[in-house]
Amino acid sequence: MNRKTLLFVAVLAALGAGSTLAATQAADAQKPARASLDKNNDGAIDKAEAAAHPRLAERFADLDSNGDGKLSAEERPHRQGMRGPGRHGGGERGAMAFRKLDADGDGKVSRAEAAADPSFAGRFDRLDANKDGAIDRLDRELRGQQRRDAWFAKADADKDGKLTRAEIDQAHAARRAEAGQRMQARMDQRFATADANKDGRLSREEVKDGRLASRFDALDTDKDGSLSKDELAAGRPARR
Repeated sequence: MNRKTLLFVAVLAALGAGSTLAATQAADAQKPARASLDKNNDGAIDKAEAAAHPRLAERFADLDSNGDGKLSAEERPHRQGMRGPGRHGGGERGAMAFRKLDADGDGKVSRAEAAADPSFAGRFDRLDANKDGAIDRLDRELRGQQRRDAWFAKADADKDGKLTRAEIDQAHAARRAEAGQRMQARMDQRFATADANKDGRLSREEVKDGRLASRFDALDTDKDGSLSKDELAAGRPARR
């Protein structure tokens, strides 16, 4: 093997090593943010593993879309950016809204600055978790911790400072029941609002401008030209 051949092989080897390094870095960048919770390294997070992260444990049942008792990489939540204050939501939009309120650019929104947004100002005292007279990232983190602590305390039925699988399951069941009750209350309110003639049914005319209009015929199972609460409930997508 002459010198040129050796040089060519060395170049190929270097290129191969570079490609391997790049591929490894790309794979590392794509690892799920919560991979550290996967203690048995099976690529999924089960209920016992999720218990180490109360906020994730609280949402486990909703995230487990296929109901297999584990959260795959696709089912796990992914952060989309920093959440902004109040109703402004998350991501860049929330950050921009926060910066707009933060007139002096000190990274905090004072009570005086909050006055520029009446809706935000009305919730100032609740959002100011550490009661220092300003809203900032520390308040958001403290509120998050308070929510996690409250959920943990509620789920910890025997108050031993630990969550068992049974306690987590019970907490999920209670949360789903509460969510169902809230959903039913909203449905009843919407039904009552749409039921203009108060006959306990929704006619095609009463829902012509609503989202039910396109599904009216499919939901009207008894074909009487109106929708009852039972028909609406039967047509509601089942939660897994």
